[in-house]
Amino acid sequence: MLKESRTYSVRDMENMSINEVIAYLSSSEEGLSSEEVSRRLKEYGFNEVPEKKKNPLLEYLKRYWGPLPWLMEITIITSIVAEKILEAEIIAFLLVLNATIGFLHSRSSEKTVQLLKKKLSVKVSVLRDGKWIEVDARELVPGDIIFLRIGSIVPADAKVINGNMLVDQSALTGESLPVEVGPGGIIYSGSIVKRGEARCIVVATGTKTYFGKTIELVKEAKTTSMQEEAVLKITRYMLYAGLVALAVSIPIGIMEKWSVFSLIDLAVVFLMSCVPVALPAVLTIMQAYGSMELSRRNVLVTRLSAVEDIGAVNVACLDKTGTITLNQLEVVGVKGYGFTEKDVVLYAVLASREEAHDPLNDAIITYGKRIGVTRDLCKELSFTPFEPSLKRSECVALCGNEKVRAILGEPKTVLSLCTNNEHLKDKVLQDIEEASRKGARTLAVAVQRGDSREVTFAGLIHLMDPPRPDAREMILKLREHGVRPVMLTGDNVAIAKEIARNVAIGERIFSVREIMSKDVKLEDIIDEADGLAEVYPEDKFNVVKALQSKGYRVAMTGDGVNDAPALSQAEAGIAVKQATDAAKATASLVLLEDGLSVIVDAITVGRILHQRALTWVINKITKTLQTILVILVGMLWLRKMTITPMGMAVLLLANDFLTMTISTDNARPSMKPATWNVKNIMIFSLPLSIAMLIPPVIVTYISLSVLNSSWNATVSAVLLSLIYTSQVRILMVRERKWLWSSRPGRELTISLLGTLIVFTLLAYTGIIFTELTPNLLLVVATTSLIPLAFEPLKVYLAKKYF
Repeated sequence: MLKESRTYSVRDMENMSINEVIAYLSSSEEGLSSEEVSRRLKEYGFNEVPEKKKNPLLEYLKRYWGPLPWLMEITIITSIVAEKILEAEIIAFLLVLNATIGFLHSRSSEKTVQLLKKKLSVKVSVLRDGKWIEVDARELVPGDIIFLRIGSIVPADAKVINGNMLVDQSALTGESLPVEVGPGGIIYSGSIVKRGEARCIVVATGTKTYFGKTIELVKEAKTTSMQEEAVLKITRYMLYAGLVALAVSIPIGIMEKWSVFSLIDLAVVFLMSCVPVALPAVLTIMQAYGSMELSRRNVLVTRLSAVEDIGAVNVACLDKTGTITLNQLEVVGVKGYGFTEKDVVLYAVLASREEAHDPLNDAIITYGKRIGVTRDLCKELSFTPFEPSLKRSECVALCGNEKVRAILGEPKTVLSLCTNNEHLKDKVLQDIEEASRKGARTLAVAVQRGDSREVTFAGLIHLMDPPRPDAREMILKLREHGVRPVMLTGDNVAIAKEIARNVAIGERIFSVREIMSKDVKLEDIIDEADGLAEVYPEDKFNVVKALQSKGYRVAMTGDGVNDAPALSQAEAGIAVKQATDAAKATASLVLLEDGLSVIVDAITVGRILHQRALTWVINKITKTLQTILVILVGMLWLRKMTITPMGMAVLLLANDFLTMTISTDNARPSMKPATWNVKNIMIFSLPLSIAMLIPPVIVTYISLSVLNSSWNATVSAVLLSLIYTSQVRILMVRERKWLWSSRPGRELTISLLGTLIVFTLLAYTGIIFTELTPNLLLVVATTSLIPLAFEPLKVYLAKKYF
């Protein structure tokens, strides 16, 4: 490949001329052929830094190391020493089951995120076989000619051939200020193009880049989610409750002269009841199912915890263009001032570039074709493209025998160029204001004809980007879900008010520029704002911070490179369909279709996920408190353990693992943003725990005092009572309204029925359990329905606290 034997580094090539680098890389400004690319891919490999692969066996074995596995392993050893082999086998089975389920779902989650990353892979425009095509950045090879523009993430180390760019390489160098790079300069993989565009030649890829690695383009956050924090906090409280009950029970055991092993059994039972054995697997399953559901609804998730984050937002900052509106500008009116409509449109068409694919230009050219006006009859002599600093575009053309200079641009700018503007100015501004009130944007047209030095104001062209047909309905749905919509737009206040009014956002629209000119803080008006006009991309970050300072959880939409800080700062950063690579890299959610409906869908899925998690947490709390109370009552009343280590192991299997199906249960989304109020959850759960205590206590009394059953039979009956009441509890807590308000999911239904049937047969046949008589089985079954009498209390508490 290389024409010279000497090998040059990226730094060396920075000091070489462009022609020297092209020659060294055996390339040309026409790019490489497909055959040559294939050959170089074999030689250099793909443009990526291979991730260090984890050893699956080691990852699996790590799941046997930690506080929870240690507790179960100590229990196994203690059971073996105490010659309770069956208990040891059951606990060992649960230990392996937990490790295996957690490992498999963890691997599945990683594959899900990797699949999403592939869907979000960065595309780059590259010159191959003399044609510009788009390929995945990983397919680049040294010598490729690429084209970069604003918003591009630099896919490999490259030398600029022509063009100028402002490049942000702070992620690589730590320098906060972007740098200007022109012809001959080197840009490094992972940098972001903030301004300009350029044609470049790739000089190094993959591990050969100057910094030795590429920056991850889509990152998975590793921070603890709100959900995990809440569950871990609740688990600590449950552990404290277990330790308090243990502190009360141990002296009783000592007074009854229990053996050391019996006291250890007591401690293990209390501790095992408190630890959420299935928690890692449950959270992983919930997030994985949520991300898959969102992908079916055209929303890609770059980190699994984002599924729950979107359910928690209570303010959604929405870009007007493309999200609320169609992003399809169309001419809705032409007003001539001494000129015909066709004249005004002709001059506007001349000052437009079809190949630029600018929405304003496209709308004007399309309208011109509709009324029979094209630039074909004129010969272009020169063209000045639109520049933000000039606020206009110009074209000098020969139309027939007359030379004309056509000007198209921002009305006040165009008016200032005209010599006939004094008597028209007030009228023009009045017409613009009237059009703005109707939601239209306006461009002005002027012309200079022949040898005249006078620039004459020709007319106005009114354009509108109409709201999406479903925008109003979706905005109302957001409000129904407790999410306050805030519209952001670069348009003026008049246009913003009209659009906001039409889609039911409101009319309290403030100009960011006016706020800044008056030295007013965004925090002072943000609570009142339905929308903000004249918003620059860099303003979005301040908007997010202002809302967060007021305690809001914010979703922010964005598409540009300058939106990245706001997308990163928001609880849910949403990159819209046409977003730049830089925006997608920062966002936690990426939309695959335009409009508000996908955002509403994402919020709905997030809320459903929260309800499933809440159900599992409430179920865990009530089960834990019920178990602790049953053991404590047995110690205080009978001076005996009513639950053995083996019984606790069976409960873990029947409750924690079989109830993992809650993570896929049918659930209705809450109409309020998802929150984790631990105090409210505890207040809701405590009465249910006491209700769940009643059946096993009654079973203990009837078994011993009425049916005169043996102690072993009584212990088995209490265990079966706990299993039965667990199924009743799940049916109660899965629904915040009356338990019959919704049908359980298929997996949960199978789990509930299967658990009841299997454990009833085990108790009846005396397998694992001491064999129970039909009378005692009937007592267990009927008393297990007692908690249903507390259903009205549950509905009342759910309405009050959730």
